[in-house]
Amino acid sequence: MAQNIVEEPVIQNYGIKDYKSETKPIWCPGCGDFGVLSALYNALSNLNIPPEDVAVISGIGCSSRLPGYMATYGFNSVHGRILPIATGVKMANPD
Repeated sequence: MAQNIVEEPVIQNYGIKDYKSETKPIWCPGCGDFGVLSALYNALSNLNIPPEDVAVISGIGCSSRLPGYMATYGFNSVHGRILPIATGVKMANPD
């Protein structure tokens, strides 16, 4: 009798370290951007989204450094252009 062998799909579990770049944040002590970055790491890890499927778009100011602290795709935009650029990224990559 033949035995059916079904291969189990390999599921990659991503941890917070998978989303962190080697660049350490240089925001001022007590800055709220640390909390935003931490929440982003946790959310991506909990959702188990592959880092190569993430694009972080930022504008100007201290928070614009955020893509540099992520091991994902990132883009630093000019003032007021974050939403159109993020929309374009999603339109070009709908999945």
